[in-house]
Amino acid sequence: MLTRILIIFVLSALASACDNAASQLDAEARVCERALEIGELELAEEHCQLAVGDAADDILAPQVRSERLYKLASIKRQLAKYNEAADLLGQSLTLEQTLSGSASPQVARRQLEMSLILAGQGQWQDGALLLEQTVPVADHLDDDEKRALANILKRYAVQLQKSQQTEQALRLQAAAASLKGEPAPPQ
Repeated sequence: MLTRILIIFVLSALASACDNAASQLDAEARVCERALEIGELELAEEHCQLAVGDAADDILAPQVRSERLYKLASIKRQLAKYNEAADLLGQSLTLEQTLSGSASPQVARRQLEMSLILAGQGQWQDGALLLEQTVPVADHLDDDEKRALANILKRYAVQLQKSQQTEQALRLQAAAASLKGEPAPPQ
């Protein structure tokens, strides 16, 4: 534990020693990454927030800003700060749709993250619609992301069944089975 604190302290000192704004933001991003590696979400949140900078400053390239917003949103979700996470991810999603197009794996990743945020908020219907938009792009995701999508689809299907939305639940179950190479559930 002392080693973790020392590492974070040294990285923080390096971050504050940087002389220009872009270097400062990059140093904060490195501290954020290190904090994530050691499982310190609150510390990661603080430094990732600093690494995003101010949108009005226009210091970060749009792709870098999108990635940092995405990472910060994921951290906020893990900390159950769903409203903040949704706002940040919405910004990242808008940027990413402009940068790489709506059918890109980058957009699909953000849609997956948003579906987790919506689940945390109990907004199962909105999340299910988003997941249905994500499924056609699944071939562009890596194997871990496909497995995650299949698991998320199953969780959503269960919740939709509970709220008597059987038709949509069956579509999500079929999509999950397809991603896992399983036969579709009976209608």
